[in-house]
Amino acid sequence: MDLNDFAGKRLALWLTDDSNESAIFTGTMRWDGWTLNMDRAAMPAFEVRQEWYDRIKPVLTEEARRILLGSDYFLRLRVGALPNDVNDSEYEGTGLRWPE
Repeated sequence: MDLNDFAGKRLALWLTDDSNESAIFTGTMRWDGWTLNMDRAAMPAFEVRQEWYDRIKPVLTEEARRILLGSDYFLRLRVGALPNDVNDSEYEGTGLRWPE
């Protein structure tokens, strides 16, 4: 996989929780030679972790492109709430906020 091919392409980050509710965040991918980021306009960039690279898939249909907010590619991840007794400092902030 040549990560330079992703540069300038629109990515949908499709997050699904334990209740099967989903949220989609979009941005433009930027490869700096070390890190793949999803730039999100006025929001903080989201780092696409190396272990997820092979999970980035192309959006193949116009209907899917509409659902995924005009994206060229998508990355689907499962997310969950942190337990109440967890030390937040052990986790990295993503800058993403689940819609209410």
